[in-house]
Amino acid sequence: MQTDNTLILSDGRTLGYAEYGDSLGFPVFYFHGGQESRLSSIFMDSSAKELNIRIISPDRPGIGISTFQENRQFLDWGNDIAQLADSLGLDKYSVFGLSGGAPHVLACILADSSRIENASIISGAAPYDYKGSLKGMWVPVKLIHWFASMKNDKQLRKFIQNDFDGLVNKPEKRIKQFQNYLPKPDKTLMINHPEYGWEFIEGSKESYRQGIDAVVQEWKLYVSDWQMDLNTIHYPINLWYGSADKMAPIYRGVYFDNELPNSILRVIEKEGHFSLIRNHLEEILLELKPTPTNK
Repeated sequence: MQTDNTLILSDGRTLGYAEYGDSLGFPVFYFHGGQESRLSSIFMDSSAKELNIRIISPDRPGIGISTFQENRQFLDWGNDIAQLADSLGLDKYSVFGLSGGAPHVLACILADSSRIENASIISGAAPYDYKGSLKGMWVPVKLIHWFASMKNDKQLRKFIQNDFDGLVNKPEKRIKQFQNYLPKPDKTLMINHPEYGWEFIEGSKESYRQGIDAVVQEWKLYVSDWQMDLNTIHYPINLWYGSADKMAPIYRGVYFDNELPNSILRVIEKEGHFSLIRNHLEEILLELKPTPTNK
């Protein structure tokens, strides 16, 4: 694995990215969740190697080792990834994203779907501007959405700063919170595999490497107009959601499935936000590999 690669983009910004899995395998771009980073996909390394897949995991602007981007919009991401793909000599690749990675998958499809073999959204965030967008959501996650939607970002910045401080100063307490308060599938995962919690913490800490500004900016984007008309995205998209997920509830998957003309929704019973991608990673990755039936 190579975790500290960089590319200078056409506007002079640095784009940082990590690579996991098989360096000669089929390339798949992975877009991390909110308050995560390129280091958050380290858990995919061994499965990707076995499946001959090359995971390319970039930091978003201002996250990790990527340069902050003023006035950033989700749609800008498609151009960044196209440049990264060009620099790596990739004609074809797949894309998938977890949670806050969802709009970044859509941005790549809108930018140039001709280069994309397959696309998946896992436990994905959905637009904020529809009735019931917070239905079934865990209260702490609702809170950060509410804070992000306020014109004044004071409460949002305080919430995110507290998150960062907790990760750095009391990581053991965060592990205990995972094991005590998450929905049952995630709680069980963290009890049986506490190392998963520590991996998450390291990837999340890296998201704050340059401070909290980029995380604040991205949360404001989640609750703003995504500037995407989902009805016009005809590219096939696989949607994976856990029935017990309280961070990205299945209702978000249902919303996407209703709005996207060519989507397939898979609701995985008794899986949560963290457990779904961990317990079904090989199935998810296999679906992203090229197949003879692909167009």
